[in-house]
Amino acid sequence: MPESDRLAFWHDVVCRTIAGIEAKALVDGRPYAGSIRTQSIPLAHLPNFDLIEVEADPQLVTRTKALIDRSECTWLLMIQEEGVCEIVQGNRRTMLEPGDIGLLDTSRPYQVMFPQAFRQSILRMPEPLFRDIAPRGNDLAGFALPGRQPLTAIARQNLLSFERCAGMIEPAFLPAAANCAIDHLSLAMRATLRGDDACRTIAPDHVVRADAWIARNLHDAELSVEDVARSVGLSPGHLQQLFRSAMGVTVADAIRDRRLANCRKALADPSLADQSITDIAFRWGFSESSSFSRAFRRAFGISPRQFRKECRAGLPRLS
Repeated sequence: MPESDRLAFWHDVVCRTIAGIEAKALVDGRPYAGSIRTQSIPLAHLPNFDLIEVEADPQLVTRTKALIDRSECTWLLMIQEEGVCEIVQGNRRTMLEPGDIGLLDTSRPYQVMFPQAFRQSILRMPEPLFRDIAPRGNDLAGFALPGRQPLTAIARQNLLSFERCAGMIEPAFLPAAANCAIDHLSLAMRATLRGDDACRTIAPDHVVRADAWIARNLHDAELSVEDVARSVGLSPGHLQQLFRSAMGVTVADAIRDRRLANCRKALADPSLADQSITDIAFRWGFSESSSFSRAFRRAFGISPRQFRKECRAGLPRLS
């Protein structure tokens, strides 16, 4: 681009590919420089998410209330690779260093300061997908997963490897590969929140540990509230009270919702097309195909069979 048009062009590209923002260059005496590369990853059970690579000069990025389009709100998961940045959203102000992963909610105002040239990989994730992987009961806007945390490091490497290899993966296996990478990110979130005192008031440690125990034992059709409560040393009644307060659901609801989410992923996965709906339901802890079908229809407004058929036909995805 001509030197005089570069910043305006950069602003337009960022608004189209990431989110509507105001951008101010923080360089003196030379033209602005930056590049963006993006690719869209299909997930049959949810809207696609985007992988974005950004390299640019220092800048101040601001998203104001006036720029927010509620119909296109997403989460930005920013993997800092080179340079540093400061993200500010709500009451949180966080510095990202190489290896850290910052979380921004585009449905709310935010500010990002890049004081030096930087490189980031960004997952632009639709809100329904983020809601699927994020621990319940926690406001993660402006939060960061520290790169020094081992599970964050594993998630980061998996996501970066997936980003660089996505174009070479056979399409039938692409959604499954994407889900595996995202699952590691979900695990890193849970591990970080468990040790974060600021978030513990929102999701008490007992709830975080119980939720992780549920995730490990979903395949057990006999899994009960009593089992979960015993795993964290609480009475069933006390754990129910904590779950309702922190997550807005009962323990049984949390178990059912996790099972349904995993079944939905499996039914949408073309690499599992040879597995029956009943096999998938049983693998994730349902003991009857009829009760699974009723629960799936109540949750998603469609039968498992019809959902699988529409996923194979590439019809509109669930929201």
